[in-house]
Amino acid sequence: MSFAEKHPYLFWQLIGWGILLIDFVFVVIAVFNDFGEWSYPIIVFTFIGALFAIIGSPCCLYATRATRVPQARSPEEDRAVRNKLTAVAMARKTPQAALLGALVVAAVVVLAGVTYVLGMRGHVLLGFVMMVAMVVVPFVILVKYQDAQRRRFMKVAHAARFVDVESNPWAPYRPDVRQLRAPLVPVPTGYGTAMLDFLYNWLHDYLMADRLELIQYSANDLRRAGFVAVDDDGAPLDAPDDLFLAVPENQLDLSGGKREQFEKECRAVGAFWLPRAGE
Repeated sequence: MSFAEKHPYLFWQLIGWGILLIDFVFVVIAVFNDFGEWSYPIIVFTFIGALFAIIGSPCCLYATRATRVPQARSPEEDRAVRNKLTAVAMARKTPQAALLGALVVAAVVVLAGVTYVLGMRGHVLLGFVMMVAMVVVPFVILVKYQDAQRRRFMKVAHAARFVDVESNPWAPYRPDVRQLRAPLVPVPTGYGTAMLDFLYNWLHDYLMADRLELIQYSANDLRRAGFVAVDDDGAPLDAPDDLFLAVPENQLDLSGGKREQFEKECRAVGAFWLPRAGE
């Protein structure tokens, strides 16, 4: 684990004070060498960047940490779960993006107005602080919204206990693997409790039973069965350790209009159907 991962607050403080020191040195050099007015924007924007690192980074780090997916085993899994959750929520047309966008724009406009008033009245330092807030506050609003969206989505608590993962697929499925009808969910960074929680809550509305059965495949497994997984651009996913979780269709109720919606959500999370023989 890197120093930035172990001590993120200290890391950004060191960066901020380092930028501030460089800015101060540049100011001294500019004064003694008469660099002229072209140096002012460099000094001002560098100072704003230093303030953002010193003042804004703790707020952003706190908001991000407070909204991490519980039980995520790594930052990569946390990001993957949040991205997939947001994708499904958007596919179901539940994110109320227009309202969120209006709130973010309103926050920026109000803070910009306060910054302007402070600057006109000579409160330069407070004006700089408010400029930092113009970036930090919308970011915090977005992160908190994602957290509220996640809590609404995860209706079943500790859902991973209702998920069974078959990690040796060839024992029960090899004889008819080419007839298996199942979407494959890519999990290239691996999966843990957080990912299983997400998958169960996503598929809960389609399940015909209380438990969800998944089959784990690696890229090598698929290749040995005659399949080559590809990304959206058609490029093969040939990393041998890349993992995929298959959701056998026989446990899902896709009657009526559910199939169309389910396939839309599959595309949103990057899932694709395991091709059958001849496809």
